[in-house]
Amino acid sequence: MASSADNILHQTQLFTNFTAKQKLIIIAAIEVFAEKGYAAASTKEIALRAGVAEGNIYSRFTNKRGLLNAIIAPVLSQMFPDELDDFIKSRLHQDYVSLETFLTVLIKDRVTFLKDNAQIIKIVLSELLNDTQVRAQVVDGFTTQYWESMTHDLNAMVKRGLIVDWPLEDILRTMWSMTGGLILGFLYFDQPLNANTVNHAITAAIKALSPN
Repeated sequence: MASSADNILHQTQLFTNFTAKQKLIIIAAIEVFAEKGYAAASTKEIALRAGVAEGNIYSRFTNKRGLLNAIIAPVLSQMFPDELDDFIKSRLHQDYVSLETFLTVLIKDRVTFLKDNAQIIKIVLSELLNDTQVRAQVVDGFTTQYWESMTHDLNAMVKRGLIVDWPLEDILRTMWSMTGGLILGFLYFDQPLNANTVNHAITAAIKALSPN
C-alpha cells in the first residue's frame, strides 16, 4: 500500500521552507504516521527512521502534533487545491459520449491520484475523522467551480439520457461510494487496487447509474 520513496520525495516539494534534515524528518513522519497512525507513532521512531537526533524534531516542530500539522497544512492549502483545479480543467466540462466513458475517466483519475499519494491521503483521512477543523477545511476545498462544473456535466448527461434521472446529490453519493470503497479497502485493509478491482468498481457504478 505504501507510496514509493520517489513519491514521498516528490511530496516534499510542498515543504520548500524546510532544511534538508527537516525534510528527512517529514519523510520519516509521513511513513510512520501512515503505517501506525498518529496516536501510535512516536517521535523517537520518527527520528530513528530519519537518521537524526530526536531533539531535531522538537527544535523545529515543538512536538509530535506540530510535526503532523507541518505535514497537513501545505497538503490542504496547496496540494489538494492544485489537484482539484487540475481535475476540473482536465476532467470536467467534457463532452462525454457515454456513461461508461465518464465513469471510467473519473474513477481511474482518482485511483491514480490515490496510488501516487497513498500515505499522505491516509494521514489526512485519519485527521478528517478526528479533527473538525481539518474536516471543515477539506469540505471548503471543494470550490464553487467544482460544484458548478460537476453539476453542468451531470445535468447534460441526464438530458441526453446517458445517466439515471436522480437528484444530483444521489448520483454523486453513488459515485463517491464506489470510489470510497476502493480507497478504504486499499488504505486500511490491504485490498488490491489493480486493473480488475478498478474495472469491477466501474462496472458496478455503471449498473447503478444506468438509466435502463
